[in-house]
Amino acid sequence: MRRSWLGVLGMTCALVILLAAAPARGAEYVIGAEDVLQVSVWMHPELERAVTVGADSSITFPPLGTLRAGGQTTNQLATRLADRLSSYLRQTATVTVTVTQYLSQSVFVSGGVATPGRYGFERLPGVIDVISRAGGAVAGADLSQVQIIRREGDLRRPQTVDVARALREGSDAGLPLLRPGDVIVVPAEPVGRGGTATNATGSDVVGVLGEVTRPGLYPVGGGQNLWMVLAAAGGATPLGNLRDVRVMRPKDSGTSVFSVDLKGHLANGARELFVVRSGDVVFVTGRGAWSSTWIGLTQVLTVSRDLANVWLVVDYLKHGSAR
Repeated sequence: MRRSWLGVLGMTCALVILLAAAPARGAEYVIGAEDVLQVSVWMHPELERAVTVGADSSITFPPLGTLRAGGQTTNQLATRLADRLSSYLRQTATVTVTVTQYLSQSVFVSGGVATPGRYGFERLPGVIDVISRAGGAVAGADLSQVQIIRREGDLRRPQTVDVARALREGSDAGLPLLRPGDVIVVPAEPVGRGGTATNATGSDVVGVLGEVTRPGLYPVGGGQNLWMVLAAAGGATPLGNLRDVRVMRPKDSGTSVFSVDLKGHLANGARELFVVRSGDVVFVTGRGAWSSTWIGLTQVLTVSRDLANVWLVVDYLKHGSAR
């Protein structure tokens, strides 16, 4: 009898543990700012569209206008859209919402990796997995001195971690957990004891920012022109203004800025294309409201020309003008 009672108690405890763990495992993703959503309405293909969640957690979905999306699961948002559309269409609407880019849960990877850029995840993985997602470290990269730069209020705090040791030991238990917005910088060259690169990252790369598909750091060789660099970054986005591409070039007394009309060069069949140099920062402006952002960017680059921290400039472009 006692054994039977113990067996029932054990099964009950196991059930309680399973029930307690179930919400954590099955928790639905909560939509956040900058996520990209795909909205589909059954039998109404004209209403299907991709929408981006704004900084205020809202989306614009014609014909309903602006409504809040952040803080909800995809099922909750789909139900809300269906209720609103049913009144508009005067019939029951079935709506499906999926997240196509998890940018509210994203980190930046820069430096000595195959494909630097911004990476979003449904749930943030560990440092090693993120570096792997970025194509892994390139030859010569120093994984023993990887920096994780984290924003804390108005401050940015770097932390140096030994990813090489974690790989040797086969465990990432000693590495910090990542948070959205973190910047992972993999030194492209071995770092000395003083904490500085033995060969400056800016000596063989250019930074590509603004309205391009994959902003980040890219290797540059002799005679490489602006078109080649933009191609490496995936080209300009639909908002990119190829009539006003800015190139910032460091010099002893500050920074020189060149404005290049690539579209005009293409239309006129110009033979001499703008050649980039090591340490340049290429910025593709957007159509419309980039003037204040451009002024802020040039101010940032006046005080910092470290291309290894190019993602801090990207972060400024996102948040600097709002402060």
